[in-house]
Amino acid sequence: MMSRTQHPTAETADTAALPMARYAMLWRWHFYAALFVMPLLIVLGITGTIYLYKPQIEAVAYKSQLYVAPQASPRLPQQTLYEIAQDSTPGGVPILTAEIHNAPDRSAQFTYSDPVQGKSSIFLNPYSGEVLAKMPTLNFNATYWIGLARQIHRGLLLGKTGEVLMELAACWTLIMVGTGVALWWPRRNKGLKQAMIPDVRKKGRPFWREIHATLGIILAAGAVFFVMSGLPWTSTWGAQFKQLVAQVNLGYPPDPPGSTSQAHEGHEGHQAGAVTPARVQDLPLEHTAWAAGLLPVPQSGSSALQQGALAHADHQGLHHEGHEAQPGHDNHAAHGADMAGASNAMAMPGGHGQHEEAVEPIPLDRVMALAHASNIPDEYSIALPANRSGVYSVSYYPGDPTGEKVMNVDQYSGRVINGVSYDQYGVIARIIAFAVSLHMGTYFGWINQLLCAIIALGLCAMAVTGFVMWWKRRPAGGLGAPRIPAALPSMRGWMIGLVMFGLIFPVTGVSMLMVWLLDRWYLARYCRVNGLRTNTV
Repeated sequence: MMSRTQHPTAETADTAALPMARYAMLWRWHFYAALFVMPLLIVLGITGTIYLYKPQIEAVAYKSQLYVAPQASPRLPQQTLYEIAQDSTPGGVPILTAEIHNAPDRSAQFTYSDPVQGKSSIFLNPYSGEVLAKMPTLNFNATYWIGLARQIHRGLLLGKTGEVLMELAACWTLIMVGTGVALWWPRRNKGLKQAMIPDVRKKGRPFWREIHATLGIILAAGAVFFVMSGLPWTSTWGAQFKQLVAQVNLGYPPDPPGSTSQAHEGHEGHQAGAVTPARVQDLPLEHTAWAAGLLPVPQSGSSALQQGALAHADHQGLHHEGHEAQPGHDNHAAHGADMAGASNAMAMPGGHGQHEEAVEPIPLDRVMALAHASNIPDEYSIALPANRSGVYSVSYYPGDPTGEKVMNVDQYSGRVINGVSYDQYGVIARIIAFAVSLHMGTYFGWINQLLCAIIALGLCAMAVTGFVMWWKRRPAGGLGAPRIPAALPSMRGWMIGLVMFGLIFPVTGVSMLMVWLLDRWYLARYCRVNGLRTNTV
């Protein structure tokens, strides 16, 4: 792929050998890609299939935590359930999110950060308030085992390093698919129907090659779709791509009025407690739509706090005027302290002073009513205010992407400060929303799940058949890379394409350059040993 041999005295022979030489070099790069991708592809296929069937698996594995017996009596108010959950967390650590499930047989769920076990969930009977279970859930997923599969799928539980590895695996999968299709195409001189059916009469390695080639050409489009719909979620390339499409108004729409600096006006000195996340994607939510993740998280408006402080001051003045001549009421500071101590349990300590503590946040039930009025019916998450100037953040992520919506609600006035929905997305964000819904198997029910599972497990089978072929032909004690052809062909078209690919995906481009340099070094060494002349392409 990197160089070619010139034999002026055997030009005709060289020309005839070029197709096979080109095939050999493509096979070599297909081998390199597969060598890296193969084990990770199996991991992605298995964990992806587990996550595809998340609802069905959770219904069986966590039935006692997620489900309760429906009762004729009404469910307890969500605010009451929240207060019970808050009183039940280890050491009183704050509740972070409320997972809203309104079905009569669903439990109430809240998430928090356990000092020992990390990110965890608490489940309550919504009719009695009984605590059903507490469990670690890994990055605010609903349940542990599904959360484990999801975190392995995204980053192998290795943090940023694992996320970069998975991004590399995805991009090298595209290289593997491209070279694989090219390897399959010239050797199939029969009809399409025959080409799609493996010749199972063959034995040994040829049999496995037939299975591998047929699976590969059938699954190629699905593999490319999986990769391209998953890459926007990666932490390196995906994060940069999201910012790029937002800047050209093809993704997240321009910030709505009042969502950034206007929402913070008057609060420069009032920030306290936990740091307020800058964007919705930074909140401890299990799911947030791709484009909506860039929505700024504002602060609750100062007007509500100022009005509360003024009302409290007026109350103090009236109280003082009416009682200043009466015995037993000269200690006005004690009355102020009593008022300050009557704050709501959801108000975070510290920040705006005792006058503002008299202003109570709205209950969760009112936030739910706002969500319902905004066409968010059920199965959504509410991130609770991070501190006294924080907001309620409602995230709705249904199977049908046209219903995606996020909104931030002032915790005191109940005013929707800002929000974004599918209708406001740019064209790229809309395409990605549908692609991700299909990728996760949530768009058209069980058929979507089944198709995605077939592709995912089929790719696992591809990896296995590729391993078997390699194992059968590998030399003892050697890597078994495909041999370098005697006549090294010009591969300028492929080289240009790979350079463009590396520019679009820079991290992968660096890894490709490293592989190319190593192969070029080995190629030069091979040609010296065998007396061949090479020219860099």
